[in-house]
Amino acid sequence: MQQMLMTIVLLSLLAGCAQPQLDQPKANGSYLVIENSQAWAVLVSDGKRVEEQGTVVDVIKPSSEGSTVAASYVIETANCGRVQWLSERSDAADGMTNLMLLHSGNQLGQSDCVIADGLSRVWTVLDYSG
Repeated sequence: MQQMLMTIVLLSLLAGCAQPQLDQPKANGSYLVIENSQAWAVLVSDGKRVEEQGTVVDVIKPSSEGSTVAASYVIETANCGRVQWLSERSDAADGMTNLMLLHSGNQLGQSDCVIADGLSRVWTVLDYSG
């Protein structure tokens, strides 16, 4: 009887010490990854990653410091068609960019296009082409 009472007390103490798990922060981001002629548009939302693979159609990096466009990337994807990313130069003196916008035709609305949710996001371009 004493052993049973001790077990009940011990279990109630352990149950009182249990704490609910804290919500862990989940990764979020939008990335355009360029490597030579290959491209990947990657969306990470609440820790879940989806991507759209494509080929690079055009990359333009104006040499003019007075240009408001720092770079333009155009990729062709199977599900989203031709998509363009434009980065705007925030300070022509140091070449910093502050905004990467996604532009596309009407194909982004198709159900197979996984990057349609990224229209309102700010994108980061990772160009490994060298």
